[in-house]
Amino acid sequence: MRYSRSAGTAFIVMTAFIISTPVLLIAQGTASIGPSDIRSTMDAREHLDPYLRMVLEGDQEEMRVLVRFTDWPIEDDIRSAEGLGMEHICSMQVLPAALFNGTSEQITRLSRMHWVEWIEYDGELELLMEQSLLTINATVTWNSWLEGARMAFPQIDGEGVTVAVVDTGIDAGHPDLDYGEKTIINIKSDIPGGPWYELENSDTSYGHGTHCAGTIAGNGDASAGARSGVAPAAKLIGLCVGDVGITLTNTLQGLEWVYMNSKAPNPYNIKVISNSWGGVAAEYDPQDSTSIICQKLTYENNVMVVFAMGNAGSGYHTGETLTASPTGLIPSNIGVAATERDGSGVAYFSSRGEKGKNQTYPDICAPGVKIWSAHARATEISAMSKLRGNPNPYYLAISGTSMATPHISGLAALMFQAAPSLRVSDRFEDYSGDDPEGWYGNTFNRIHEIEWIMEQTAFYIHPDGVPLSDESTDNGVPEPEDTGPTEVGWDGKKMDWAQGYGLVDAEKCVGVALTLQHLRIAYPPANQWTVKDAIEVYYGNKVFGNSVHNLSTDTLQTAWTGEFARYAQDDEGPLLVQNQSRRVWVPEGATEITIVLSYDPVNLVDRSVGELTFVVDMNDDGTFDYEHPFLGSRTSGTKEAVLLVDPSDTGGYWAIGIYGRGFRIIRPIIDREFMELRIEYSIGVALRMVLPEGGIISVAPPIPTSMVSTWEEGTPSAGYTGGTISLSGTAFHLNRMHPIEETPPPGTERSMLWLVFLIIAIAVGLLVAVLYVRKRKKQAKG
Repeated sequence: MRYSRSAGTAFIVMTAFIISTPVLLIAQGTASIGPSDIRSTMDAREHLDPYLRMVLEGDQEEMRVLVRFTDWPIEDDIRSAEGLGMEHICSMQVLPAALFNGTSEQITRLSRMHWVEWIEYDGELELLMEQSLLTINATVTWNSWLEGARMAFPQIDGEGVTVAVVDTGIDAGHPDLDYGEKTIINIKSDIPGGPWYELENSDTSYGHGTHCAGTIAGNGDASAGARSGVAPAAKLIGLCVGDVGITLTNTLQGLEWVYMNSKAPNPYNIKVISNSWGGVAAEYDPQDSTSIICQKLTYENNVMVVFAMGNAGSGYHTGETLTASPTGLIPSNIGVAATERDGSGVAYFSSRGEKGKNQTYPDICAPGVKIWSAHARATEISAMSKLRGNPNPYYLAISGTSMATPHISGLAALMFQAAPSLRVSDRFEDYSGDDPEGWYGNTFNRIHEIEWIMEQTAFYIHPDGVPLSDESTDNGVPEPEDTGPTEVGWDGKKMDWAQGYGLVDAEKCVGVALTLQHLRIAYPPANQWTVKDAIEVYYGNKVFGNSVHNLSTDTLQTAWTGEFARYAQDDEGPLLVQNQSRRVWVPEGATEITIVLSYDPVNLVDRSVGELTFVVDMNDDGTFDYEHPFLGSRTSGTKEAVLLVDPSDTGGYWAIGIYGRGFRIIRPIIDREFMELRIEYSIGVALRMVLPEGGIISVAPPIPTSMVSTWEEGTPSAGYTGGTISLSGTAFHLNRMHPIEETPPPGTERSMLWLVFLIIAIAVGLLVAVLYVRKRKKQAKG
């Protein structure tokens, strides 16, 4: 780790890699600059968020901006901003930051002041966690069938795998991160070298770790599954390694805890460790303590270590300067860059490697811009989100490579579930330095099979034709003329200093992992099969593809669980744009839908009494077309309705939401953040169709998102007289996971046939010749 010296004192500079909400400056060692120093207009632009630059160039006269100053105290800085005519709205308590209202001219003048570190536009947030899941194909992976599977799990969702999160802690009181069930261990150490102690909420100051944990494995209960993490069935272990500040000693203590508790027999099955923090830009140093402990975790315990690459890429898109954190460059680790939420480009802030040194490039990238995940209340991030107008008490959106990293950690959990045999490979980290013999001769420079699969199946984001020097409009990907031999990785695959090998694809990663596991089990010896073999089989035999299930029934069914929360309906907006609705695809030919809601109206453990009901939007326009009454079945906690389907409401989505009322006895000291009424529930939906007698009706739903519950075969209705529902979907075809047989070149069969004939003819000729000679000999003797 690198050190920064200020005022005669050396100390470590580490930052949690998060943009948009500028929190968690762990230690700041910048020397003071004289108050007379004023930046040039060009330099000042580098301290403005790119989106704010565009807003300032528009016709909006007045706006709210978040201003982060270089250091505490900030009272004089605030007074100076007010002296420019700006209105001070509020100040943060931990960060040297404040919210202001001002004109374009005032903001431009403020950006030239040396004591201003960063200014960004305080606009409304678009909360779209489900977008990033779709971007990396996680929802397709969850909902794909395993054709021919003889496995203990019905789908790939992280079941049985545990991910450790070394961060600011986890607020396991959040509905998505249930303490004791989802978050199985949650520990904190207040001082370097101090003891660990267990508690439900270990993320009391920042909220950074809670957000990351939600992206990795949140179960989505507060949103009826709509905002689940990448591996929603995986378990979590939270390690708070800093409340006021994170130091190298704190993080090493956390990494060492994971190392000791993941040694065989690995009782918690810890397979992944997620780290959204790091140090100042530098190349990998094998002597760093972090390098050594990470290598021990991977090479000795087979734990996949994932690190953020950093947020220092702004102004360095051309790759002339290394801005990546060294923790992401450790060969055994996966270093993660951030892309736009939809994967259209590399985020402007994402740290870059140094052009020409591909050992400094990111390994892979994932969405990291305005990522929607779990919200830890009464924290720095929570306060900033609320000030920006976010009405949702359970989720918020922030940006950074901190937010990209947990996508990769969750995907690694999915892959370990699919293939427990995944291990360190014999492939080395990319290298274009001056000592290839030393690099490839060091076994600690090998990568894990998970990284190998991610890189070789990644989608390389293409450039947009805009020069990298134009950071305000380029998509962050080098143009062809910018690249050279070092931008070609293993097996001839493209890579670059911004995105590494490209955007991960969960479907392909899990598919190759499944294939490798199957080859190792079905075709021993297991150690003969490599990732390269599995990739060839996966693509060559078309393991993943469309599939059709012909069902002898007239009924489809689906179900989901959730946790109703009183705050879900407190906002003035309609419920279906909040966080307690789920969608089902209603195909043409549907005639009847039955909805059954089940819950416990009295919960003595939670000290709550409540009643739930459901509402239905039949044309997905945000208004309720059916509201089930509250009255009835109060003691049993069951409500049921049979709804007739109008043909005009088919061929689209229905949204089913939850409404509730009740009360909970609050314990003021113990119940702090999540004290509102919360009721767990389950919903079952059955869809009946009219089938032609003995005929077939096809149902082909669109590609699912995390907000959609997919159909399965249901029990035939009492009136079923025959017929078939042909249900389309995607599947991993395990019966295609066999070695590829070598195919002879064209014309080989005919050539072989002539060769056989020739051999037979020669043999017959020789036999005839032998018989002839024998006959002549007999005649000569006679």
